[in-house]
Amino acid sequence: MKLSRWTVAALAAVGALTARAKTFDLATATVLDVQDAMTAGALTSEKLTQLYLARIAAYDQSGPKLNTIITLNGKALETARALDAERKAKGPRSPLHGVPIVLKDNFDTADLPTTGGSRALKGTVAPDDAFTVARLRAAGAIILAKANLDEFARGSTGTSSLGGQTLDPYVLDKIPGGSSAGTGSAVAAVLAQMGTGTETGSSIRSPSSNNNLVGISPSEGLVSRDGIIPISFTLDRGGPMARNVTDAAAMLHAMAGMDPADLTTKRAAGKKPAAGYLSALKKDALKGARIGVLRDLATPGADYTANLAVFDAAVADLKKAGAILVDPVSTGTDFQAVLRDVNMSDPEYKYGLNAYFATRGATIPVKTLTDLIANGGYLGRLKDNYIKCDAFGFMDVNADYLARLEGREVVRRVINELMDRYALDALVYPHRLRAVPTIADAAPANGNAVVPPERSELTRAGGSARLSTVTGHPTVIVPAGFTPDGMPLGIEFFGRLFTEAKLIGLAYAYELVATHRKLPAVTPPLAGEKFDY
Repeated sequence: MKLSRWTVAALAAVGALTARAKTFDLATATVLDVQDAMTAGALTSEKLTQLYLARIAAYDQSGPKLNTIITLNGKALETARALDAERKAKGPRSPLHGVPIVLKDNFDTADLPTTGGSRALKGTVAPDDAFTVARLRAAGAIILAKANLDEFARGSTGTSSLGGQTLDPYVLDKIPGGSSAGTGSAVAAVLAQMGTGTETGSSIRSPSSNNNLVGISPSEGLVSRDGIIPISFTLDRGGPMARNVTDAAAMLHAMAGMDPADLTTKRAAGKKPAAGYLSALKKDALKGARIGVLRDLATPGADYTANLAVFDAAVADLKKAGAILVDPVSTGTDFQAVLRDVNMSDPEYKYGLNAYFATRGATIPVKTLTDLIANGGYLGRLKDNYIKCDAFGFMDVNADYLARLEGREVVRRVINELMDRYALDALVYPHRLRAVPTIADAAPANGNAVVPPERSELTRAGGSARLSTVTGHPTVIVPAGFTPDGMPLGIEFFGRLFTEAKLIGLAYAYELVATHRKLPAVTPPLAGEKFDY
C-alpha cells in the first residue's frame, strides 16, 4: 500500500519525536540528567525539591523511619523558585544549579543550626557558612537539610544524642556506617541528589560502602576544613557522597578550592583540573591503566570469604574493562597493624574543638571540651574518651604523638615507593573485610554503654579503611556488589596526592561495566518521579 505524503510526513515527525524522547528517573538520574531535563523545560528546581521533600516525608520519619535528617530547611522551596527564575533569566551557574543536597550536621550554616548531633548544641547557629558550604551555594546547590551523624563525628554506628540512630535502607538492622551515616542513608534512599561527608578515619567511605554509594576522600588540602566541627587537624577531610561517579565529581569540583582560613589548601594550588572533574569521565579510562591489587588489605581469612568474593569479582571486571592488573602487590609488612597504629585524633581533639568553639561566638553554650564534659549533652559512651582527650598535654612534648606523626610519613613513603616500583596508576582493595555488624552488636541499644575496642566497626572492618586516612592520599569508593546478607560493599581506588581526576576516570569506567547501584526495597519510587519528555 502506498502511503500518502501526509502519512509519510506524520510518521517522520513521530520518529523524530521518538528519537528525541528521554526518560527522567529520579532514582537513577545524574546531575547532568537533571540539568538536561531542566534545560528542556520538563523539570524545575521547585519540582525537583518537592519530589525529594515527598520522599523525606514518606521514608525518614515514616515508613522504614530511616532517621537521616536532623534539620529540614523550611526555605528550600523558596530558594528553588529563586534559582528557577535565575535560570530563566541568566542560565545555570553550574551543574549543581537548583539541585537539592544534604549537609552532614558538622558543616556550619548561617541559616540552619549546626549541632554535631549533640544535645549540647541544639538550636545553635554558626555566624557564617563553612567555606565549602559557601562554595556549594555559589554553585547553585540548595541546602535541603542537615543530616544526622555519629555525635561530633566520633563513632561508626550513626548514633547521636540529638538525632538518635540512623538506619541503613538496605538492611535496617545493620549499621549504616559512620560517622556520615545520615548523609549516606539519605542519599541512598534518594532523599537528596547528593551530600557531604567528613572523615577522620573512614567516615566518608564507610557509609558510602554500606549504602551502595560513591564517595570521594580527597587529597589532604584539596578541600577546606574551615567551618567543619573538627576532630584532628592532621587527619580531618571533607568530601562528596553520591549515587554515581558523575555527581560526586561535580560536587567535588564545587567544594575544592584555596581558602585563607585553612592554609593546608595552598598545597592544592594548580592541582584542580581547569576543565573541572567532570572532564575526567572517560569510558575507556581503564584501558591500559596499571592497577595494583593491594593484597595486604585483602588477605584471606575465615571471616572474610564473602567480602573477598565480591572484591575478586570486581577485580575481574577491571580486567575485562582493559586494566593491566598487577596482582598481588605487597608492602611486605603486616600493613593492617601498621595502619591501626597511626592515629592522631585523640591528642589533637581538644585543641581543635576548643578553637572551633571560639569561632561560634558568645552565644554558644559550651566554650571548651571541659565545658562540654560538664554540660553532659552528649552520648554517655563518649564521656570516657572526652575525659581522656581533655587530659592530653602539649603535643610537641608527647613522645607517643610525635612517633605517630613520624609513622605517618613512613607509611606515605612506603606506599609511594610501592606505586613507583610497579608504575601504578592506582591501587585497589575492598573497603572492609568482615561483615557489617548489626546495630545491636556494634552499639548497645541504650546508646550509653561503652563499646569495647574489639567490637568497634573499624576493628571489624579489618583496618583496610585507614590507608587513605593515614597517608592523606585520595580514594574514590564505588559500589562493587552485595554480600549474602544483603549489604553493599565498595571497592576503593587509591592514588597519589592530587590524582583525583585520574581516580575519578578509573572509577567512572568501572561503574559503567559494574552496575551494582539499585534502589533499596524499603524506599520504592513515588508518583511523579519518572516521566518521559
